[in-house]
Amino acid sequence: LPAIAISLKITGNPIPQLGLGSGIIEGKDAGQYLLTALDRIGADLGFAAYTTGFSGPGAKTMLDVLAITMCLMVGTAGLPHVIVRFYTVPSVRAARISAFYALLFISILYTTAPAVAAFARYNMIDSLNGVAYKQAPSWFTNWQKTGLIAWVDKNDDGIIQYRYGAAFEGKLAFSGQTGRYGQPMIKNAPTSNANELYVDNDIMVLANPEIAKLPAWVVALVAAGGLAAALSTASGLLLVISSSISHDLYFRIINPQASEKTQLLIGRIMIGVAVCVAGYFGVNPPGFVAQVVALAFGLASSSFFPIIVLGIFWKRTSREGAIAGMIAGMGFTLLYIIQTKFMGVAPWFLGISPEGIGTVGMLLNFIVTVAVTMMTPAPPAHIQDLVEHVRIPRGAGAAAAAH
Repeated sequence: LPAIAISLKITGNPIPQLGLGSGIIEGKDAGQYLLTALDRIGADLGFAAYTTGFSGPGAKTMLDVLAITMCLMVGTAGLPHVIVRFYTVPSVRAARISAFYALLFISILYTTAPAVAAFARYNMIDSLNGVAYKQAPSWFTNWQKTGLIAWVDKNDDGIIQYRYGAAFEGKLAFSGQTGRYGQPMIKNAPTSNANELYVDNDIMVLANPEIAKLPAWVVALVAAGGLAAALSTASGLLLVISSSISHDLYFRIINPQASEKTQLLIGRIMIGVAVCVAGYFGVNPPGFVAQVVALAFGLASSSFFPIIVLGIFWKRTSREGAIAGMIAGMGFTLLYIIQTKFMGVAPWFLGISPEGIGTVGMLLNFIVTVAVTMMTPAPPAHIQDLVEHVRIPRGAGAAAAAH
């Protein structure tokens, strides 16, 4: 709904995907195509042209973008908390219908995101760049109170100037003092470039309706939707973590004699541990939200996805092969992420960023799983029968007939 409203306001087109390629209907850029205006603005401020895909300051390579895209696609199929949702449907036919609708809404989300990003970029620059600090819009001062926006008046003219590059060095830290124009002062040393503005990437989704001057109820709707999505995802992840460790790992492998009470206790302990770990990374994130999500999808694609595919479509897959493949794929991906995110090592594998390295881990997983499987005994007959049942479950014929 906010994307539709913003698209209507800027381009007059209610479909965001089409609005991305439409013209601006009001303001100083009226009559220009949105993408043309963004290219011009980017060139004026020192950014790469918006429509230039793989060149310019801060641009990613084509290989890196392809790797990230692959992670987002196959990682979705490997997320445990997404897979368990299909267990809640009553039949095979319902599972297939739910998969169709899931893919439909995911495709709508992914195709809307570029349009929303373009709208947000245009609105933010249009409402802030070249504006006197004391005349800054209300959304700017509101978000500045959260500590997620900062302004460094490098030339002491009282005017906000947004350019390419970091406005200051290091992680943002406020001094608690106010400057000449009433702005919160920071402890960080300013950089030598002309950029004076810092905006945390994580606020853009929530701030976008406010930047576009949409009604307050739309802003509230976005906030409620974001909170609901976070809670539902967190609950699903905690459920999968607790059940997989307490039942699949502890009960089935470590202590088959464990009582339900013991399994419940182990599950609760693991929920507490998971919450503590998540809390730490929430306070000290390895990147902004989109980057962290991409890292999670990369880990899922390098660990679960190959085993799910081979386990269903290749009955010869052995337990040893699956374990070895998961260790190799996830181990490589995790090591690469730790090196590049926490140890300051530059991306060393074909220039692929940590957000896209899960694709390489996935390929490594496939190779190791197949190689180890061919060197180990085939699974027992009852396991192969189980795989056949998973491929063609009871009720599948009825589902096919219904179609």
